[in-house]
Amino acid sequence: MVSIPEHVLAQELDGECVLLNLETEDYHSLDPVGARAWQLLAESGDTERAIEQLTAEYDADSATVRQDLQTLVADLVTRGLLAVER
Repeated sequence: MVSIPEHVLAQELDGECVLLNLETEDYHSLDPVGARAWQLLAESGDTERAIEQLTAEYDADSATVRQDLQTLVADLVTRGLLAVER
């Protein structure tokens, strides 16, 4: 499970998404697929559910989607834009 910290703002712009960490003033831009992943994670916080939905929506291989989402989540956690709940 993941969650969005209170110090993070997200704004969708033309199908893409810009994330801003208010504490560090670090921002990150997501392409349309990344923006959809962000939206799914924001809705449920459930990475497995996001993987299933992205796999279905993009008719993609679940192993590839899983790896890409894990990479995205790790990057966002490193930047303080996402928190992992244990």
